[in-house]
Amino acid sequence: MEEGIKVLVAFDGSKESRNAVSEAADIANRFHGSVTVLNVYWDPVATRHEPMVERVEGASIGDQGSIRLLEDAEPILKEKKAEYSLRPERDSNVPKTILRIAEADGYGCIALGSRGMGGARAWLLGSVSSKVIAEAPCPVIVA
Repeated sequence: MEEGIKVLVAFDGSKESRNAVSEAADIANRFHGSVTVLNVYWDPVATRHEPMVERVEGASIGDQGSIRLLEDAEPILKEKKAEYSLRPERDSNVPKTILRIAEADGYGCIALGSRGMGGARAWLLGSVSSKVIAEAPCPVIVA
């Protein structure tokens, strides 16, 4: 039997990223696949002072916060009876991290929330969704 689709969801806890989790679960269920809910976080203190904050009960302090955030996606996935995993990832470049993981781990689809930035902030920083859409190795769904 062929393995189903793997869907990667970028999750930040927003309403839009929750919608992306829901859409990803529907796709995974329809095509007998699984969902990985990814939270990319940046922890400047841990980055600069790695030895001081490296591990607390087996996970870095940043990982623990990210895991708690990721757990907010679980009720959606459980309600839809989707096969899933939660993945915290520390990096300062969110789109690059999403793209790296999608390509390296062979995801068939990426799901993102539509939460956007407007005005000067969008111009200066760019949009995670736009960068991922432009460079993704697979289809991208913006919920």
